Amino acid sequence: MAWRGWLFEPRTLIFLFYLLVLGAAARAAEVITIIANPGQFANVEIAAGAEMRVNWWNSNDLSVANACTESFAAMELRTFLGRCLADRAEIRLAGVGEVPAKGDVFLIGSADSNPLVASFQPDKHKSAVAEDAESFRITAFRQDDRTITIIQGGDRVGALYGVYAYLEQLGVRFYGLGDRDTVMPAQPPVLPTKLDLSEKPNYLTRGFFAFEDRGDQPFFLWMARNRMNLWYAEGSEEKICFLKKLGMKLMAGHHGLQFLCLDPHAAYPYQVGKSDGKVTTPPDPYPASPENAGGLKKDDPLTYFDAHPEWYGLHNGKRSDNIPEHGAGDNYCTSNHDATTELAKNIVQQCIDGEWQHADLLNFWMTDFGRWCECDACQKQGSDTDRLLSITYTVRKALQTAQFEGRLKRNVQVATLAYHETLPPPSKPLPADFDYANCFVTIFPIERCYVHALADPACTEVNEPLSKEIEGWASGAGRLYTGSLLIGEYYNISTFKSLPLLFPKIMAIDIPWYYKIGARHFHYMHVPMSLWGTWRLNNYLMARLLWNVSANPDQILEEYFNRVYPTTTTPIRVFYRELEQASANFKAFKGFIYADGKRYSLHAALGNEETPLFPTSHLQYNSSHPKLNDGPSVVEIEAAMGRARLAVDEALINCRDVTERQRIVEDERRFAYGEATVECNFRLVRTAMFYRDGKIEAARREFALAERQAVILKSVVDLVQVSFSPSNAKDGFDAFQIKEGYEVAQPEDAYDHFKRLLNPAK
Repeated sequence: MAWRGWLFEPRTLIFLFYLLVLGAAARAAEVITIIANPGQFANVEIAAGAEMRVNWWNSNDLSVANACTESFAAMELRTFLGRCLADRAEIRLAGVGEVPAKGDVFLIGSADSNPLVASFQPDKHKSAVAEDAESFRITAFRQDDRTITIIQGGDRVGALYGVYAYLEQLGVRFYGLGDRDTVMPAQPPVLPTKLDLSEKPNYLTRGFFAFEDRGDQPFFLWMARNRMNLWYAEGSEEKICFLKKLGMKLMAGHHGLQFLCLDPHAAYPYQVGKSDGKVTTPPDPYPASPENAGGLKKDDPLTYFDAHPEWYGLHNGKRSDNIPEHGAGDNYCTSNHDATTELAKNIVQQCIDGEWQHADLLNFWMTDFGRWCECDACQKQGSDTDRLLSITYTVRKALQTAQFEGRLKRNVQVATLAYHETLPPPSKPLPADFDYANCFVTIFPIERCYVHALADPACTEVNEPLSKEIEGWASGAGRLYTGSLLIGEYYNISTFKSLPLLFPKIMAIDIPWYYKIGARHFHYMHVPMSLWGTWRLNNYLMARLLWNVSANPDQILEEYFNRVYPTTTTPIRVFYRELEQASANFKAFKGFIYADGKRYSLHAALGNEETPLFPTSHLQYNSSHPKLNDGPSVVEIEAAMGRARLAVDEALINCRDVTERQRIVEDERRFAYGEATVECNFRLVRTAMFYRDGKIEAARREFALAERQAVILKSVVDLVQVSFSPSNAKDGFDAFQIKEGYEVAQPEDAYDHFKRLLNPAK
């Protein structure tokens, strides 16, 4: 037993203490070196923050752009590697000329941007290098008693994505915005000594359809860390350059394209008639108008419509100058060659030095719900879709020419639109040289429901006609369009107003199906920018599936709930399940659907006693569950929200983690907004039913309950101001009424209708 006495002697304890300290110091002295090429910049740190010094639109010199993004990737790796290892190692950054003699090494870049990638790679690891855009290959192996990890990108963006993929191997997850929703491994991980991982994206475009200057650094970093790559080309130069550093494609253009580039009321930019020597405008390249020159004699400045009324749509025998900046209007005369030439010229100029000078992708859309010219020449062009694709061809040719001539320094892709009147596929062949590599068609299934996946054969009432049109574009027999598709989803359509809606089941089916039939580009409108709450899951799952359509959604969800809600996993899963059930039928419950070709809106029907409340199988008051077109009823939606409330309350009571509680509180806040919306709508439905049955007192009681919810909704402000302005609202009650959107147009909102009828004194 003598050894026990020796063990507890003071001098022995002191000796053991020093051994522990020295051991800890030895471990702390371990050095990891991350090597990237800073290019012309002094070091990696400076290069990583030098996005304002990079010409991101000069495709002839990629070295500076590579240095900036790859150095930023090195900084990201150092930051999160340090957090993972909890200061167990010193992590250094170095340029390509500073290879340390000892210690583990990370090499970031490509064989072109980082020469050490090739020199450190043994022959057996040189095959299957990353070559595709945004692809990466990660290899780790032992060499000279240290681990060499190579994160090789097919381009600078692939190198950045490779860093995030490596961090995911260590257990890092970027579930939501900022540090709170970035989940680190529970224990410091052991860095892999053997690894060979290659990935490339399934969808080439992955992001959000966005107007306006919105979004902040935490949001854009979340996008990059989840390998999302599409945002809108608007904002300060600092923001635009930051987005480009992160690998974003920037999108521009919308339904106001004709207003910007062929506005009938804009000044005509050419000299008309003989010059008096004082006119500085260029000579008119177009012949004089054969229809109407009356405007030439006016003292007012000459407009496009004055000079060439024949360029604009003919309706009921008259030319129309109704081309608005937003909303419905009249498209120009698409058969007029001169008008199309001028439109294309102005589009090119906007891409060179105008509003779209930063755009990589141009949305070439006609007016929203617009009328098409009725002249004989236009009718001979074919269907509305035929006419649209013909103009798209001309616009893309003009962009190609400008790029070839050096006036446009970058490639600008074009996405045109299959939507409403242009949803049917073309009926005429496209030109043999149609640029399918840089032109694609955006399909917006605005009429759909979210109870069913788009191709679900059980949804004959709503989705089946849409899925057939989409399949006609993608794989129909004898189809005339053979390019890829861009899918524009409506997870946060304007009528939803950022309600706490969930789409995991639909995403898990739809996103692989879209890909299977030929879609390679995807976005949704209008993503909330902050205070996500339950939107965190939608956005995270979508990002994972767009990158890899073969990813297992059940495994993603299982890990998500276990790691985001580690102490309340069970009640939170119930909460999300019930909320998803409740929100599935919100297109019919609060917005609108097209059922059997007819537009249906419950909100519009509530305030019009001559309109049936429940004419569709998709939405009934009581449970019915037909074999086809079944959807949660009004009663079932209300009940599911009640069960969701019980589950989230249980989670709040039982949560034992501070960060987790913050997440649940944010979830509950947005849920409470949705809860009040459902309850208000539920009570208005019952008000309408009682009123139509002549039970006025019962109707008044129900409306009084609706008014209680209206008071709650009026207190909701920040939650409904996180998205695109038409998708935002003054408060939750304003969001509930949805008066401002064209999607639900009625003279009087249902709430105001019953307030007038049942509370006349007020």
